[in-house]
Amino acid sequence: MPDKRKGCHYELSEIITGCIAMFVFKETSRNAFNQDRLEDNFRDNYLKIFKKRLPHMDTVHRVISQLCSQDIESIKQAFVAGLIEQRIFRCFKLFGKYYTVAIDGTGTGSYKENNAEQNLTCKTSKNGVTNYFSHVVDAKLVTCSGFSISIGSEWVINQSDGDGMDKEFDKQDCEQRAFVRLAEKIKKDYPRLPICILADGLYPNKTFMKICQDNGWAYVVVLKDKSLKVLQEDIADMENKHRQSSEYNRIEAKGKTHVHQKYEWIAEPLTHAGHTVYWLSCTETITHLDQNRKVLLVEEPTRFVNLTSIKVDKDNVRAIIDAGRMRWKIENEGFNTQKNGGYNLGHKYSRKSFTGHQNYYQCMQIAHIINQLVEKSTEIVALLKENNKLTLKHLWKQWLNWLAFNKEEIEFIVKTQIRLAG
Repeated sequence: MPDKRKGCHYELSEIITGCIAMFVFKETSRNAFNQDRLEDNFRDNYLKIFKKRLPHMDTVHRVISQLCSQDIESIKQAFVAGLIEQRIFRCFKLFGKYYTVAIDGTGTGSYKENNAEQNLTCKTSKNGVTNYFSHVVDAKLVTCSGFSISIGSEWVINQSDGDGMDKEFDKQDCEQRAFVRLAEKIKKDYPRLPICILADGLYPNKTFMKICQDNGWAYVVVLKDKSLKVLQEDIADMENKHRQSSEYNRIEAKGKTHVHQKYEWIAEPLTHAGHTVYWLSCTETITHLDQNRKVLLVEEPTRFVNLTSIKVDKDNVRAIIDAGRMRWKIENEGFNTQKNGGYNLGHKYSRKSFTGHQNYYQCMQIAHIINQLVEKSTEIVALLKENNKLTLKHLWKQWLNWLAFNKEEIEFIVKTQIRLAG
């Protein structure tokens, strides 16, 4: 990265590493990381592991707020591209071909006052109270094992009308426009990556389908009951001879939970706005049993309906439905983990600089990728399996305490190779 500073005490690599490390250690705030930095042992051990000095977080903040956000995101892109080249996620491909990438948006901060530098969007409640907040649309590579790896981000930028007054924020319109920009970025950064886009009911439209077709991407998208009325009528008019079905049963929780799934699909291709799509659904019924195998509770059936660009048949219908349901991982393993799992997404790491806000978000994504690789390593998985009451939160707490108080040689950590659990 270009460093335009002159006569600086810390190298740019030390500044960025310090910012990423704050999220790696799940410190939740700059002040919390500074408190650990006061410990001599912590700084010494940090230097031994990262081969970098640890700056004061106020110094980090001043630099991070001035760096180009595209440069920080390029670090994440290079990191993810390296993992893909090393075939880390190869075994999770859909049909051995597609990397499954979920698309969704989330809020990253809320404010009571507008700040022109923050490019905040606004929304006024029924009580007349106006809140301002930042919103990002992210693309995450998701896997059945729980990975949620950010491969691209696009911010929803505030708009104003002619007299400079704030517009009301419409999540659907703005999120879809952001996806158009995000798709261009993903195609540029990963031009040959075979992708299957997983999206919610916001996306089944002409623009989305054209983008996927032009980029050579497959997709599995949620179809809501009230969406695409003309297509819904065509689906309803389909004769039974075009509809096919199959059933699948599985047992979970040591025999105490029975899951029944009924799959339905239309073998013939459908057309929407000139694009060929296929319809499929899954109705899932869960039955809970007691120790004597007597029925305790039968949950209300849950129905999942999708449109896909992949031709559906009896051999792949289950895999496509499972892939479509994996989009929830961007919410659970992705945004929810970053909000409630120690990364503190939503905390105002940069209150005034929107560039700083963007850069902190990208550093958080890099740290989250690193931590996922560690937490899914054979050593950690085996440790958690041996003691089912042990939590990742406790392990990270122990790790921080060890860095702060350990005086022994820890060079062996640098030489440790992480191997993912199968």
